[in-house]
Amino acid sequence: MRYVILAGLLLATAVPSQAGSGDIPLVAIGLPFAPETPRPIGPTHPLYQSLEVGEIEGLPSTVGSSALNWIRAAKRSSVNAALQDSFRRMNMVAPDGKQARGRLTVSWGGSATPFRLGGNNTTTATLHYRVVRIDNGHVLFDRDITTSAQGDGGDASMRDNGIVRAAIATNFASAAWCLDHAARGAPVADCALTPKFEVTQIRIGH
Repeated sequence: MRYVILAGLLLATAVPSQAGSGDIPLVAIGLPFAPETPRPIGPTHPLYQSLEVGEIEGLPSTVGSSALNWIRAAKRSSVNAALQDSFRRMNMVAPDGKQARGRLTVSWGGSATPFRLGGNNTTTATLHYRVVRIDNGHVLFDRDITTSAQGDGGDASMRDNGIVRAAIATNFASAAWCLDHAARGAPVADCALTPKFEVTQIRIGH
């Protein structure tokens, strides 16, 4: 079964093209994925409330889809906040006042969205994740992760921005899921999860 996320109900307004893509969440913890949906870890897990998570290195001030789409999908601040929230919802971030044991460094690798006016479209997002022990500098995790998301709808700019946001959210969920398995001594060959949901942009007019 595939779920559908609506990229916005674009009502007849003076500037309808400025609404919609922000409705797509940048945090996907709790949404369905294959081969497995990430689940928040418990107190016995090695990474439980143990990571320090900083801002994404190399992240541009805004993230968008194709160069021809002048409306941007997300601001840098929103993407960084979503990274923090994703790992916090997985119970991996050390709370205020607690000493973190590992430092998660994330680097932006970019996104790629072909320009397509109608029908379906697919985008990819690539980020690099590295976890280092704070006490001795030992590298515990070092992976590039490329994830994709797809969607459809009549307004190409909103659809493409929606799938960019979904691909980034999927990337964060994939990294958390992969770290969960690696810390338990059961690393997976491919960290990229496949969303069991699609983005659909719809317009309602008068």
